[in-house]
Amino acid sequence: MKRMDGWLVAAVCTLTGIGVFVQLRLSNTQPGGGFFAPYALGAVCGISAMFVFSSMFVFSCEREELLRKGRWIALGVALAMLAALLVFGRRYRGGLYLPGRLNPSELVKLCMVAFAAGTLSDGRVSMRSLLELGAGYGAVALAVAVAGDFGLVAQLAVTGAAVLFAVSWLWGLASFACIAGGAAFMFAGAKGHLATRLAVWRDPLADATGAGWQTLQGLTAVVSGGWTGVGARMGDVESVPIVASDFVYTALAEEGGFIVCIAVLALYGIVVVRGLVASARLMKEEMYGGALLAAGITASIAVQALLNVGGVLNAVPMTGIPLPLISLGGSSLTVTLVSLGILIGLATRHE
Repeated sequence: MKRMDGWLVAAVCTLTGIGVFVQLRLSNTQPGGGFFAPYALGAVCGISAMFVFSSMFVFSCEREELLRKGRWIALGVALAMLAALLVFGRRYRGGLYLPGRLNPSELVKLCMVAFAAGTLSDGRVSMRSLLELGAGYGAVALAVAVAGDFGLVAQLAVTGAAVLFAVSWLWGLASFACIAGGAAFMFAGAKGHLATRLAVWRDPLADATGAGWQTLQGLTAVVSGGWTGVGARMGDVESVPIVASDFVYTALAEEGGFIVCIAVLALYGIVVVRGLVASARLMKEEMYGGALLAAGITASIAVQALLNVGGVLNAVPMTGIPLPLISLGGSSLTVTLVSLGILIGLATRHE
């Protein structure tokens, strides 16, 4: 008999429901509001896929071996998607998208988590595994940097470091130190779009009607919501540029207030805690590949939520990373739900 993690399933389904409600509300305020239909389709397909994958990824020794052998396939898929993006991608609002405005970043993140988990599935860090990780992550990070998606570079780096940390505290700390050094070096020599984002982060008022406009409008919406918000459909959310995507948290803050924002963050907290519990249980059972896969997916969701909320509140530079399960994006929503379906499968116990 199998028992699914009820807390994890409830948190994921509730966050998806909040996303559907928010996007339905925002579709009436944005130009070309027909974006809700593909988002709703992504939610339906994603929830269905989530339960399918949750059944497929109840972990066993056979799954462990499959993860180990399939790690190069995962890396190959990630590189192929990025190559297609670089060749066929088109710029839109500073980002690079495939035809149909598809962004493969969510699939790339999942593939790289699977690659890292498969490479370290023996539960230890060796020179060979470090070389494999360095080569794989280096190639992907280079392609992502050429595409100009530095938010994805940051997320891949932190997620990979989290997987290393789950295997070895020493190597995890070393990798986090390297990330900090790399970030400092990048910030010191930032140019173009990245330099603009850093300047806005330091002082959005310096260009209040230009580059800092979006951040200032977002902060105004957050503050105006207060504790309880102004009420559903009562806010001036259309004044925030790209509110349905990067700045969807401002819509939650303005119309739902501080209480709703805390509730949403608490739901993400449940996902993170239950994911870490699943990882710890699998680690104890010496299913290291499954444990690292759970840790990587959990870290990816946590980092994505923190970077988005932190960027909206101007606590960190805005990266353009969407808020998981809530921001606009049908394909990204589907892949995120598939990732969480895998996590639910990893958290499922045999009784």
